[in-house]
Amino acid sequence: MLDPSTIRTIGEQGIGNTRSRVAHACAVFEGRLYLGVTHPNGEGPEDAARILRYDFATEHWDVVHTSPLRPADDRAFAADILRAGGGRRIVSDQGVPRERGFRGMCVFQGASDLTPVLYCSTISNWGGLILRSDDGDRFEVVSEPGLVDDRLLSFRALVPFKGYLFTTPIGSIDEGKLDRNGTSDPTVFVSADPATGQWDRASLPGFGDPRNGVVFNMAVLGDHLYAGTGNPTRGFEIWRTAAEGSPPFTWERVLDRGAGRFSLNASVASMVAFNGALYIGTGLPGLGRDRANDIGPAAAELIRLWPDGRFELVMGEPRFSAAGLQVPLSAMLPGFDDPRNSVIWRQAVWNGTLYVATHHWGIYQFLTGAAARPEGGFHLWATTDGENFLPITTDGFGDPFAVGVRTLVPTAHGLVIGTDDHGTLRARAARMGASVDEAERGLTVSIGEDPAPFGEPALGPYG
Repeated sequence: MLDPSTIRTIGEQGIGNTRSRVAHACAVFEGRLYLGVTHPNGEGPEDAARILRYDFATEHWDVVHTSPLRPADDRAFAADILRAGGGRRIVSDQGVPRERGFRGMCVFQGASDLTPVLYCSTISNWGGLILRSDDGDRFEVVSEPGLVDDRLLSFRALVPFKGYLFTTPIGSIDEGKLDRNGTSDPTVFVSADPATGQWDRASLPGFGDPRNGVVFNMAVLGDHLYAGTGNPTRGFEIWRTAAEGSPPFTWERVLDRGAGRFSLNASVASMVAFNGALYIGTGLPGLGRDRANDIGPAAAELIRLWPDGRFELVMGEPRFSAAGLQVPLSAMLPGFDDPRNSVIWRQAVWNGTLYVATHHWGIYQFLTGAAARPEGGFHLWATTDGENFLPITTDGFGDPFAVGVRTLVPTAHGLVIGTDDHGTLRARAARMGASVDEAERGLTVSIGEDPAPFGEPALGPYG
């Protein structure tokens, strides 16, 4: 298990651009770390999304890809329904970035790829794209905008399984409005050869239920690919397929109604296989309240799903369900006993330990006057048995503006942790009298090394 005193920073202050706020997509390719960053607005050249490369041996970052610019049009000014004030406020005369971020990244060898290559999905108001690189230096577009519909903003997950690459759209832009979480096409897509741009529908939209408004996440467990939905009416659902025959594949539902919590578990934010089971992290957007659907407030839960369809409540709200009484195995209430942990944003398995990272909105309590001083920061918890958890940090490693972990990637060199930093709020906090550096900082990337035995955590300054 990670010893927090050994976690070191390998990239900070946005790695060359403090406006690079979100470490959104990450993968190891040919022994080096690739990171796709996201900017919240994309107003001009300074907001052009980048793909960065880190060399573990030299401890040096290079910029290997920068979004091209394009003329602004109506789509550039689309109003974000989750953000007060709408869309872009300022647009450079030089144009706006085609991509303001990167959402998914993985290594995959398709039918026409001579070797495993790096694939990456973009965030774009003109339709998300799939990029491909066989050398880590040159990135080419290998898809139509939005794959099948240029209203699709991005693609959240890129998951290899049984010789296919699977992905799901996230976000839509239509009639001057941008929805970062919903989508107009809640379908799983699949390709045996993404280099050719050929993608097929692997499922029915919403798996045949229009209440499944988005397929948020996917993960592999055993011989099945699992997909988790967002369903604000009845709660998330989990579907799985063996991906046999030709697409669209046959899927079966293995869990529904938000594991008995209904709409308070509206969405599956993260999933990972660990010790023979699937661990499902839930969440609600914003400050733990989905205002668009009048859900919440509520904090996140962690659910364990077994291949035979049984589920257990690992962390969350005790309740009766169709499977009987559910009491959290960790003896921890939603949000790891903190109601401000609204989303389980990332999970990863490294060296036999499951790590679970959150989105934490505590800093907003100070900004709204509900707290006397800035406090908060993401949580990172660890377990070797899936039931007993120890904290690695419960305050964003001392930074209350580091609201979440967006990348959590196991590597041969350690566990990589990339943040979502709300540095733009520092100036507001300073104006309210907080003793903070009001300069925007941008994302941070750290690496955790030197695992310590479970039960002997040297929690250091962050415990």
